[in-house]
Amino acid sequence: MLLVLGLAGCASSNTMWNAEQRAQDARRLEQQGQASDARAQWALAASKAAKVGGEKALVLRVEALARSGACQDIAEPLAAARASGPTDRGMRERLDLADAECALAIGDAGGAQAALESPLESANADRRARAEYVAGRAAMVRQEYEAAVGHFKRAREPDAAGRAIIAGQRALIARATERGDLTPIATELSRALRTRTGTDEAGPLVDLITAVQTVPTTPSAGARLHVAELARDSLYAPLLAGTLFLEAAASDTASLFAPKALIAAMALLPDQRDSIVALLDTRYASSPYARALHGEVSVAYTAAEDSLARELGMQGLSQHAAPAGTRTDSPPRVTGPRGPKLP
Repeated sequence: MLLVLGLAGCASSNTMWNAEQRAQDARRLEQQGQASDARAQWALAASKAAKVGGEKALVLRVEALARSGACQDIAEPLAAARASGPTDRGMRERLDLADAECALAIGDAGGAQAALESPLESANADRRARAEYVAGRAAMVRQEYEAAVGHFKRAREPDAAGRAIIAGQRALIARATERGDLTPIATELSRALRTRTGTDEAGPLVDLITAVQTVPTTPSAGARLHVAELARDSLYAPLLAGTLFLEAAASDTASLFAPKALIAAMALLPDQRDSIVALLDTRYASSPYARALHGEVSVAYTAAEDSLARELGMQGLSQHAAPAGTRTDSPPRVTGPRGPKLP
């Protein structure tokens, strides 16, 4: 009996050793920028750790599942690991970090940041650096670009420097107030795309900047409105978008869509709210958009949205209701069709 128990113990120890070796290989591959190979090693580590009992194996399994991208399988082992109440701070930090990685994987940036509180203060430099990397990605999702820059600069991942550049340029885009502000940003993004890893987002951003900087060949209010919506909803340049919405309204004051543009600008340029409301109440009092702003939803509003959709070659908008800020008992709506996201 003692011999059998001894052999079982040796087998368990050997399996755990193999799991830890796979995890060590995965970390090395991550630092070499071989993300796909690293995930494969993490998956092997998770599989081997699952065959071993004990707190140490359970924590490694949770960590490996998160790092391999198998977050769909993490709930049960994570709950079991939490319930075991590990006294070792390092183990708790590894669980928190895995929790944060998987929260981020489903778009829960707030949950990820909350889980990172302890790992960000870790005495373990590698773990702390990984937490900074995850925190940077979470900040990007929340559009807190300047915070993301700081996190990425404190991280050690091979693509962290490139991600910091993207975050910095995103911050500049958010502060842009006119089209010309975007030119040096596009230049820097193009350079980063050629010279840095972690800059895959740069290409689509440059495409968006080009679209926003291009004045429509048929600059109707509807076409200009579309460009402004791209700036607001895809480029995330609220101040610039506000300016472009005002330009759209001014380009054709008699257009059906001029008041829609003014309402959109009002949400982005609060310091101009009073003057915009005054203009809506005088020049555009009978507009379905102005009436919707005051809570008077009508068939004319839907008709106007469908008319805009036809002008832009988009799908009909019969399901859209009143603009943001409308006082009705129905759920609040956006000011109109969101600018389509460029790939």
